[in-house]
Amino acid sequence: MKNHAHDTPSPTHSDAEVTQLLRDAGQRVTKLRVAVYRTLLDAEQPLSHPEVQHRLESNIASPVDRVSLYRNLEWLVDIGLAHRITADDRVWRFSARRLEQSNQHPHFHCVSCGQVFCLPESTVSTPTLPKDYSVIEMELVVNGVCAHCGKNKTPH
Repeated sequence: MKNHAHDTPSPTHSDAEVTQLLRDAGQRVTKLRVAVYRTLLDAEQPLSHPEVQHRLESNIASPVDRVSLYRNLEWLVDIGLAHRITADDRVWRFSARRLEQSNQHPHFHCVSCGQVFCLPESTVSTPTLPKDYSVIEMELVVNGVCAHCGKNKTPH
């Protein structure tokens, strides 16, 4: 899979800011929780489990247990601070929920490079449901070719 995004961007959220966000959510703070949530907050797009692990290990210069990382990613989803996206490649990617984004927004999956991007400016209407049904979460993934891959496409 090609990757044209920066591998490990510089952190833009401090540990103190992320710690406060977790405390504001009423959650217990651990070093790994802060590091994982900061990685998602600083990411320019949703990240797969291996991408989060790579960024964490690059930033803290030590190995991260993949099971602990997975549990922390799932915990962030469970408490509503992150969401999980699944594209047609069946890879789960994680993204921090941001106050400036609506909870329900579509994602774009580039079938060429495999990256997934949030489309927070786009809106998705909730479908009409039968009586006594309720929506917990919707997921819409648009598959196509991103601008970067489209520019670099060579003619056949």
